[in-house]
This record gives sequence, C-alpha cells and structure tokens, in this order.
Amino acid sequence: MQLNLKTIENVGHDVYRIILSADDELHYFAGQYLLVHMGEDDARPFSIASSPSKDKFIELHIGAVPENPYAWDVIERLRTLGNIQVTLANGNAYLQPQEDKNIVLIAGGTGYSYLKSIAFEIAEQQLDVSVHIFWGAKQASQLYEADIMQALCDKYDNFHFHPVVEQAEADWEGQTGLVHLTVIEQMQSLDSAQVYIAGPFQMAKVAREDFMKVGLKKACLFGDAYAFI
Repeated sequence: MQLNLKTIENVGHDVYRIILSADDELHYFAGQYLLVHMGEDDARPFSIASSPSKDKFIELHIGAVPENPYAWDVIERLRTLGNIQVTLANGNAYLQPQEDKNIVLIAGGTGYSYLKSIAFEIAEQQLDVSVHIFWGAKQASQLYEADIMQALCDKYDNFHFHPVVEQAEADWEGQTGLVHLTVIEQMQSLDSAQVYIAGPFQMAKVAREDFMKVGLKKACLFGDAYAFI
C-alpha cells in the first residue's frame, strides 16, 4: 500500500519523527512494524510509533544519517517523492495483555517508537494494570519525547515513567546506568509481569538472560529481536 508524507521533523540526534497518511483504513496491532519497499528484494523494517486508534495516520521514528543509506535512503525518498510503498502489519511482539500481569515497557534509543505505540494503546484501552515505562539512552538529550511520556504518566495513575541515561550530566536527576539493569533494580521481581522490549539485539539478548533470573516467564517476554536471537 502507499503511504503519503504529511510531516517530517528532525527531533534531534539524527532522529526523524514522520507522520504518514493513507487513503484507506490501517489495520495493525500496537507494537508491530511496517516494511518499506525500496526495491524488488529490498524491504526495510521500521517500528510503528502510533497506536491503532490513530485511524488513517501512521507515525514513525527513524534514526538516520547520510553515512547509513539503509535508513537515510528512506528519508530521502519521502522528501523527494512524498510517498513510500509499505507492507503492514508485521511482527508477533505486539500488545497481548493478560489480566493477572502488569506490563513493563523497555526501550533503548529509537526502540522508543515500539514502546510509544504500546503505551498509548494501553491508555486507549484503559487496561487496569500497572504500567512501568523504561526508556534508556546515552545522554538525557536523546530522550527526545520524555515530556510526552511524563505527561502520559501524569494523566494515568497506573503509569510510571523511568528515564535512564548511561552518561549523566551534573544536573541529571533521573536514573543512571543500563536500562535493563535499572528495570531489575526498580522491579526486583518480574514473576508477575509481561515485558515488551525494543533496542539493539545485544541489549535484548542480555536482558532476556538477566530477566529470567528474576522470575520472568519466557512466554511473558516480547520483542521482535527474539525472532532472530
């Protein structure tokens, strides 16, 4: 299907927030991704940042620099043509709530787009569960939508936001360290949780190992990375 460019905005640190529109209704689950078709055998995955309640609009967050044509070429095609060809929806790590499980959302870097889609869908569905949102980055300035996440958590008593940075500046008042270790420190046990995670494959691999040690059930861990590692 074709998606048309509505807006594209650089939100800092080489991350672009993109709003796309469609002529027809869009069908996907929160936490899925789309494939951008750049050629006959060239389909590139990007997480959908919007929730399904956004009707005929899709939001993407793409980290891109000219030196990395894999993502940059998608940005350039949008700027030049004003549209892209995509396939959706893809991925099995979408929101699948269970009544007796609280939800922990974890993202490293632009993996945040996956987290955002799920967080807003939980709010839309008014799920009666505790939701802990952990977003990690190298520096605080890379948490480019921290204000949006904080506003969401201020609105709903069952939502809790935990921004985490690896390299804290003097005025940083949040948590410092690796995001998945901060999850363990804050939650202590994950035996009553569902965990949804997005970020570098190595982060996902180590997190899986460490989370199992604190009670997380394998069936309660979701992430697109686990289809490959």
